[in-house]
Amino acid sequence: MSHWHWGRARWAAGILGVAVVIAPLSGASAAAPEPSTPSVDLLVGLRPGTSPAHARVLERDAGTTYVRSISQLGVEVVSVPAGRAAAALGTLRRDARVAFAESDHRVQATDTTPNDPGWPNQWSLPKVRAPLAWDTTTGSPSVVVAVLDTGVDSTQPDLQGALVPGRDVVNNDADPTDDHGHGTYVAGIAGARGNNALGVASLCWSCAVMPVKVLGADGTGSYSNVAAGITWATDHGARVITMSLGGAASSTTLSAAVDYARQRDVVVVASAGNDGTTTPNYPAAIPGVLGVAGSDANDARYSWSTYGSWVALTAPGCNLTTGRSGWYGTFCGTSSSTPVVAGIAGLARSAAPSASGVTVEQALRASAVPVAYVASGRVDAAGTIARLGSSSTTTSTTATSTTTSTTATSTTTTAPSTTLTTSFSGSLNTKTTSRTYSVTAGAGPLSAALTFTKAPSLTLTVRAADGTVVAQASGPSVLRLAPNVARGTYQLVVSGTASASFTLTVTTAT
Repeated sequence: MSHWHWGRARWAAGILGVAVVIAPLSGASAAAPEPSTPSVDLLVGLRPGTSPAHARVLERDAGTTYVRSISQLGVEVVSVPAGRAAAALGTLRRDARVAFAESDHRVQATDTTPNDPGWPNQWSLPKVRAPLAWDTTTGSPSVVVAVLDTGVDSTQPDLQGALVPGRDVVNNDADPTDDHGHGTYVAGIAGARGNNALGVASLCWSCAVMPVKVLGADGTGSYSNVAAGITWATDHGARVITMSLGGAASSTTLSAAVDYARQRDVVVVASAGNDGTTTPNYPAAIPGVLGVAGSDANDARYSWSTYGSWVALTAPGCNLTTGRSGWYGTFCGTSSSTPVVAGIAGLARSAAPSASGVTVEQALRASAVPVAYVASGRVDAAGTIARLGSSSTTTSTTATSTTTSTTATSTTTTAPSTTLTTSFSGSLNTKTTSRTYSVTAGAGPLSAALTFTKAPSLTLTVRAADGTVVAQASGPSVLRLAPNVARGTYQLVVSGTASASFTLTVTTAT
């Protein structure tokens, strides 16, 4: 078994994959069971007045064995050796006491199951309930997921029909060929074609994938390349941007690029990092970006995954995926978990095409399965789509529109004219001592009110995109802040050392 490891070769923008392990796409062979005589069930509809004793006789004459009755329907279930089923049906149908006789056919859960050879080994997709989400949508070609990485191998068989024209920012041309390999791994998790009897399935197998090469052959790049890639992808139709890369320093340029994308309705996702610490990584730590940690099959954090309240979500951190030159194998790291979230965002935008990017972000957060080491929890594909289904109905009047949802994590109300009010509900405990929420505000007052119970005191902090504290208050409920802010994205942090339940209401200019 071979392993490859990546770390950040320099802080500027290193790829965030931990390991690629070549893994077979088929399970181990097992000893053949002893041969047995298979049987099938038949359903026999009896005419009114047929007694149980007469039913037993006719069933015995047909060579069947009684199994059970559905008395409300006048139907009996009988069993017969498979090779005698046709003869038994003929005998039963000729009897005057029988209204009908038919085979008892099989049914299965409606979760969509792809026929890709790798599917039996893809534990991560059932974990996030992708098959149930696929019952609603497997994606839409009009939803473009941009992969900002080392490029993508356009000859990969499982990506045929997935790719749309991209860009090589590193070499300033239109050929984003993957000369490293990392980007093709990421692209396969987000958008490899599914149910094509080939390779693996991805989260959004009918979405389009846009390769944008921002990292070189050594797997590193610059913040300026990443920022240029974000703006290029945004200008060329991306609905979701995924970045399995990161650096240790905050950046006004990167923040501006993220704001540029989000203001144009793009969902931005980035990997939290593989340092196993709580140290912020960028662009994942930029307000408005959905930072992603890596979790295992039990929703526990992989020891190598960076984590903390600044990280929005976690997702399975080891995934079977595509590689260059027709390769398939397992790829681990937050580089792997990040396109899981991006693929689900693509599904969400396909299922609810009129939903805004912010609404999709809120659905991803609100439907996540809670875990202690990130702000919102482990991503849930089916829950995200269900959340959008329940919140996509908007009731409008002349002055006010209201979006409602059946899940009580957050609700949004647009006040008349020029303000937006958003309400978040959450809790703190001894393991999770802070929660962070992002809002995009226009120039003017940002009014925040924190109401809480079970704790004598909490702290509410408003931070700008560069981490600067704009305003802060500590004390008993209710805490209020109302700083005047410039247009941009802000983080509101609720923190405390005791267990507490709270509601945070934020009103901003639009």
